Amino acid sequence: DTERDDIEAAGGAGAKRTLTAEEQILSIPRRPNWTGLTPTELNDKENEAFLNWRRHLADIQETTDTIITPYEKNLEFWRQLWRVIERSELIIQIVDCRNPLLFRSQDLEKYVGEVSALKKNMILLNKADYLTQQQRE
Repeated sequence: DTERDDIEAAGGAGAKRTLTAEEQILSIPRRPNWTGLTPTELNDKENEAFLNWRRHLADIQETTDTIITPYEKNLEFWRQLWRVIERSELIIQIVDCRNPLLFRSQDLEKYVGEVSALKKNMILLNKADYLTQQQRE
């Protein structure tokens, strides 16, 4: 029994295969190395990386009885996130404190470390007023 389920398995008799441990942590797309690329080449590489990521998610959904919740499917969103991560020293994830492990993106934390070991991750718990005094302690 785990509190964290980035991907909710529908289950049932029609299951084709089970999710691997890696697949259970929903990945985020990686920005390709852009050193020495022209803007056009970078655009093409980003499009390709994004499409490969989307294909991977579609493959998971098609080959398992898994429902992947609606996820940001707009490449411009990811381009903005990639650039914010590159320019920032601290990345803060704001998560619902009622179930922080469900809303936390472990892969985002991993990606931040891949961009630079000097960058820091922080988890900020939101909605503490929904918790009982005992839960807050």
